[in-house]
Amino acid sequence: MGVVRFVVCLDLGVSEPPVPPLPSYEELLAENVRLRAGLVQALAEIGELKARLGMTSKNSSKPPSSDGLAKPAPKSLRGKAKRGPGRPKGQMGFTLSPVDVPDHEQRHEPVACCGCGAGLDGAAVVGCERRQVFDLPPLRLEVTEHRLISRACSCGVITKAAAPAGVNAPVQYGSRLGGVGVYLFHGQFLSKSRTCQALADLFGATIAASTLVSWVRRIAAQLTLKVIPGIVDRIAGSAVAHFDETGFRAAGSLHWMHSASTPTDVLLSVHARRGVKGIDAAGVLPRFTGTAVHDAWAPYDTYTHATHALCNAHALRELIYVIDTAPPAVADLAAQGAEAMVAVKDLVEDARAGDTQPDPDRMAHQRHLLRSAVVLGKSATAGRATKLERKYNSLFTRLIDRWEDYQRYTTDPAVSFDNNPAEQTIRMPKLRIKVSGCLRTLTGAEEFAAIRSYTATATRHGQNMLDVLIQAADSNPWIPAT
Repeated sequence: MGVVRFVVCLDLGVSEPPVPPLPSYEELLAENVRLRAGLVQALAEIGELKARLGMTSKNSSKPPSSDGLAKPAPKSLRGKAKRGPGRPKGQMGFTLSPVDVPDHEQRHEPVACCGCGAGLDGAAVVGCERRQVFDLPPLRLEVTEHRLISRACSCGVITKAAAPAGVNAPVQYGSRLGGVGVYLFHGQFLSKSRTCQALADLFGATIAASTLVSWVRRIAAQLTLKVIPGIVDRIAGSAVAHFDETGFRAAGSLHWMHSASTPTDVLLSVHARRGVKGIDAAGVLPRFTGTAVHDAWAPYDTYTHATHALCNAHALRELIYVIDTAPPAVADLAAQGAEAMVAVKDLVEDARAGDTQPDPDRMAHQRHLLRSAVVLGKSATAGRATKLERKYNSLFTRLIDRWEDYQRYTTDPAVSFDNNPAEQTIRMPKLRIKVSGCLRTLTGAEEFAAIRSYTATATRHGQNMLDVLIQAADSNPWIPAT
């Protein structure tokens, strides 16, 4: 018997949603173009972010401290060093040698014979071995009392003796302790509180922070008046000088530490502006007519009366960045340029070490490799389609347009391959900021710059930093011979 199935359809008044019309071919094509453009933009942004994450102190101007604990392995285009480890040949060694006349002598006698055990009182002296120990004497403050005598004249007038220079109060600390305090504070970069603690531990001198500040202020005033103008004049009149700048927090905001230096002089100055106004305030470049070595920062080029030499180390780091982040074709060109740049440097340095001229054929070959690499690199990135490609193209273009400025060190022995002399002068100010975070007042920053200019200049003249600070604390700062 068959089974009959009944299907009951209930009309509840609910209709199905209308089916949207299918997009046309033109609409699909337009949407495809939009999605492709978005994908290209997203890929470019991803590439830029990856390149930014790949920036380290080895391929950019980022400081080594920004690398964190996961520092990259050292990367160098140099070959194997030509000398082994240890002190370079010809470099002076240091050995502690005995003095002819010691400050103290202690005589040590044997008590009994090591053979028979008999006493040795009155026995003949047959030898004496000398052993000298170099050490500090017990450290303590010495108090010198100055008695200003008053005498009465027969005319009835009482006259008191004048106090010696620097003796201005009934009780005070002397210039030597003041020089030591400033040496620890701005010479060795202890914090203010640790400087006061060190003076207490070393000498038993209880120093208030305000006393340390007064020592700094007094020394800086002496230097600003008697020493800094001479440093400015000597650098401004030099044949070659190095220039650089770095961020320097002071008075609660970002300021800039400007550096100008030669092998014998260092000038540091603090200004709220990084550009021409800050450079002008230092007083060197506006009247400088020699060769200015710098890192190709645009404001330096506004001083057209100076000859310019650009830092190849900066360019080398930029090429390494291209190697690390660019597509293979562009990265290979950057690698060729970096290797040729180092090869030219080595040829020049080896020739100057031997007091000869670089081999002209090898120089021409390496310079051709460098030139062709940057020319082809500029052509390969001429589309400037992405931010990274524009960055690569700008580097290759600068290396072409400023070719003579980058190569100036090859023809002028007074010009160095890099701008390290300037960067070394601002390394210590950066350490000051790492220790203190910032300098609370602009006046304090300016005083620090004056003191560092003075001590760095003195060090380049072979002077002892502590000695020259003590002289400045005694109102008689060391001044370089002209």
